[in-house]
Amino acid sequence: MDFSRTYVKNHNSPRIRKRLAAQNRFIHSLIKTILILILIVLALSIAGAAYYVKSQIDKLPDISAVNISPSKNKTRIVDTDGRILATLSAGGTEREYVSLKKIPKDLQHAIVAVEDERFYEHNGADIRSNIRAIFTGLVNGGNFSQGASTITQQLLDITYFSTKTEDKGFVDRLDHKIQQEYLAVQLERVKSKDQILEKYLNTLNLGRNTLGVEAAAERYFNKDVSKLNLSECTVLAAIARNPTKYNPINHRKNNALRREKVLKTMLDQGYITRKSYQKAIDDDVYSRIASENYEDEEKSSYFEDALTEQVVGDLKRQLGLTETEAFMKLYTGGLKIYATQSKSIQNIVDKEVDRKANYPGGTKYSLSFSLTVEKENGTTKNYNEKTMLKYYRGRDKAYTLNYKSKEEAKKAYAAYRKQMTADGKVPEGGECINYMLEPQTAVTIIDQKTGEVRAVSGGRGDRENGRTLNRATDTVRQPGSTFDILSAYAPAIDAAGETLATVEDDAPMTYQNGQKLKNYDKRYRGFTTIRDAVTSSVNVVAVKTLTKIGTGLGYQYVKDFGISTLRDGDNNESLALGGLTRGVKNIELAAAYGTIANGGYYRRPVYYTTIEDSTGKVILDTTNDKGHRVLKQSTAWLLTSAMEDAINKGSGINASFDGMTLAGKSGMTTDNRDLLLAGYSPYYTCVVTGGCDDDSPQKDTSYTTKIWKSIMQQIHMDKSYKIFKRPAGIVSANICRKSGKLPEENVCNKDPRGSMVVKEYFTADTVPTETCDHHVKLDICKISGLPAGDFCPKSDIVKEVFITGGSPGTEDSKYMISADDMLRTCNIHTSRIPPASVHNSRKNSKS
Repeated sequence: MDFSRTYVKNHNSPRIRKRLAAQNRFIHSLIKTILILILIVLALSIAGAAYYVKSQIDKLPDISAVNISPSKNKTRIVDTDGRILATLSAGGTEREYVSLKKIPKDLQHAIVAVEDERFYEHNGADIRSNIRAIFTGLVNGGNFSQGASTITQQLLDITYFSTKTEDKGFVDRLDHKIQQEYLAVQLERVKSKDQILEKYLNTLNLGRNTLGVEAAAERYFNKDVSKLNLSECTVLAAIARNPTKYNPINHRKNNALRREKVLKTMLDQGYITRKSYQKAIDDDVYSRIASENYEDEEKSSYFEDALTEQVVGDLKRQLGLTETEAFMKLYTGGLKIYATQSKSIQNIVDKEVDRKANYPGGTKYSLSFSLTVEKENGTTKNYNEKTMLKYYRGRDKAYTLNYKSKEEAKKAYAAYRKQMTADGKVPEGGECINYMLEPQTAVTIIDQKTGEVRAVSGGRGDRENGRTLNRATDTVRQPGSTFDILSAYAPAIDAAGETLATVEDDAPMTYQNGQKLKNYDKRYRGFTTIRDAVTSSVNVVAVKTLTKIGTGLGYQYVKDFGISTLRDGDNNESLALGGLTRGVKNIELAAAYGTIANGGYYRRPVYYTTIEDSTGKVILDTTNDKGHRVLKQSTAWLLTSAMEDAINKGSGINASFDGMTLAGKSGMTTDNRDLLLAGYSPYYTCVVTGGCDDDSPQKDTSYTTKIWKSIMQQIHMDKSYKIFKRPAGIVSANICRKSGKLPEENVCNKDPRGSMVVKEYFTADTVPTETCDHHVKLDICKISGLPAGDFCPKSDIVKEVFITGGSPGTEDSKYMISADDMLRTCNIHTSRIPPASVHNSRKNSKS
């Protein structure tokens, strides 16, 4: 730096000092101005925020007008003709209301510990929880999904806010949070903690509309809530966070993990001792949990059950409600649900499923029950049809729960009951039994253009109680060869360059694990096109096709078709024939086939079109649901064309009828344990699945086809005839069905079994250009049966057509000529000899 005299002199000059002072004043003024502006903006923001908060609070009524008891508004369900199908209302809250004095302290503390640990300290709003939720949301990139609602706020959501139906965008959530926090503080000024907790515990959803802790205690433990011990209390507390995920019957492992967390939290917060904690951990509480028991519920149809489950799911997903809020809105919100059910179609389905004449193999009876036994040693055990089957199969592996008559079924149950109660007794309400017809059948009918479900049947026989097993939506069956379309042929044609003319050798083979593969009719046809394989349901061709394109591709396509029950272990060769770890739901198989019927475009099966709240505002709308494309339109049409043959002249011929274009595929599994027919018209897709509930073998294999045909015939009686519209780009060409290639003139049409030349459809870019390489036409010496040589007389030479390259043990083998024989020539006419000698040689060869 320059410290010379000249610099110091100039720097200290009046002119320089004046300029520096001016600069300093400007900087100070600028900083002051910025600070003032910041303060103004901050003040305006605070004022604006305060005004906004006040505007939201002003929309609220006085706390004295806020009712924290559940709404009693009924929800109405109407069908496609506008007629009321059913009304829904909450039953548990009024019927099972109990005072806080009768609710064990352990249950109160368990709920408080995991739902609102500072419940007894805050004034309705928990600032610490709010700050934690905001911080967590910021850390997670703006995902503010962590809850910060106190028990008081949750109670308001279940009751007062249950009628609110605004879209849950950020602004709506902010408005709701402001109003929720304010009302919670106001509510705690006029209600005690005990009053709030009592209301909360009596409105809490604890699974499948089990509202309140008393109803839950009776459902899961067959006892009053006042009699629950610590271990049992924590099972119920574990359900509260997510009643579906933590259901102790359907998702026992999930509940057990959550229950351990409840116990640990109670221990950490000082509600229980280490000794009590360990005793509860060691308790085999799940052995005392009763099976599903809906004896007290009103009867509902299979369609209604599926509808309500979908509505709850959509309320959660689209409106951001919790499961408890969704159930409360459904059963107490006064909604109007426009269902997709056609009552006329549903009546036809129900009639045909129950018609005895459709079951020529006869009808048997099975049973489903829950039995609770209090043992003399103080323990409680629960039994059901699964424990009964396991018990008797320990003695007889062939034992089934299918009996010739209802009386025989009753006797079998009585004998089992007697043995299980030998050292105990059945408490009041500890027994529920239903008798069912066997085999059972499930049906789904979908309008494939929209995905709207027109009818559902979850089983035969009268529904003695509400919410019995829905075999169309809740259970799975192995799909058999209905699956080859989805897993093998669809991806092969759509993505792997195969065509309906592609040929595989239908010959004896084994899976990679060494297991032998057979066709259901025990035939091996030799070279077979994909079309013929679809028509006749040829297992070998399906497996070879999937193996060629790669099981991973087939696995992905099946997922794209909407099949949700796949497991990682299903990505193997048996996927081609539906050999799955679990199986497939009837409804999902219907949606998958509906995708093909809809030109390759998948639509989610829906049970309603729109839902209105109590004011008439539409809160849910499925008519704008976006599906996704699975197949090219051309692929869908080609598959449909092949499945038309399957119905008209193939494995599904018994399902065909005049007056409507039909396409479909039948399926069955080992010992006929599962029977299926999946098919469609230009109007509807229908899937019928059948089998015994205990997977017993079946002798009659016709009933699913009979039911499918009868239903489809009736629901199309008033429909005009239609065909499946061929998309642009589809062309036809003659091919040889033994090679899938262009026919060799005067060769392929001269196969000893008849002409093998057929017309096939292709996309324009997949028409074959090569000629048949599986037929050969040779001059054959009639005397030796070998290719004619130079010395064979013309009179002894005939032209014959053979199959080349095939496999022994097939229907082609009789007409095959080996590569070695093609290189040989007649071994009789080996030189030019006199005619007499030739004549003698002929005589000798015949002798």
